[in-house]
Amino acid sequence: MPRTKEKKKIIHEPSTLEVFRCLSGSPIYSKILLENTPHKPFSDFLKRLIEINFYNDNEEKITIKKLATDLKTDSGKATKWIKEIYEEIFELNYDKSELFEGNGTKVALYMKQYDNHCSFYTTMSIIPREFETVRFPFAHGKMGIEYFWVKKIEHEIDGNNTTITIWLEGGFLNKYREFALDKALFQGWIGFMEVFQKDSFEIDDELKKIYRH
Repeated sequence: MPRTKEKKKIIHEPSTLEVFRCLSGSPIYSKILLENTPHKPFSDFLKRLIEINFYNDNEEKITIKKLATDLKTDSGKATKWIKEIYEEIFELNYDKSELFEGNGTKVALYMKQYDNHCSFYTTMSIIPREFETVRFPFAHGKMGIEYFWVKKIEHEIDGNNTTITIWLEGGFLNKYREFALDKALFQGWIGFMEVFQKDSFEIDDELKKIYRH
């Protein structure tokens, strides 16, 4: 019996500058990290980045070499610390989500793009509706994309506590495609497991074959 060929995963691997742009676009997250974990190896480096506002007031093109020189460290450490800061923000967000709460309703965002998955707790003044677009630039380093559409919303009520979970799909919505998929699932032309096991572009190919006849 032939062995099933393992599908190559599509995983986003961000550059250091891409991660830095995520940090510079949302400096409040770095401030939260520094305030709550002040004794990390990168703490002095991060404090300096916050002081200069992540170069947001500088129109000059930023490189890791220039950044390292300005902050009196070497490029290797700067690269390592930038990625560590980014990852630790997500870890702190997961462990102490209350630190990231502001005015509005607390939500859990679950993002998916190919084989990339990411979650983040935050607050929103208005809960988006199904099929609406959500832009979250901070997630670009994880997902390789910053535009998502709302796939599903779940409201969980436990006593006086309410949890809102929003599932986001990377890219832009094609409503016709979603309706075509729902019909194919209802008719049994596509199995539910196929949707979980295959990438969206593979499902698109299946749908085109089905509706071509």
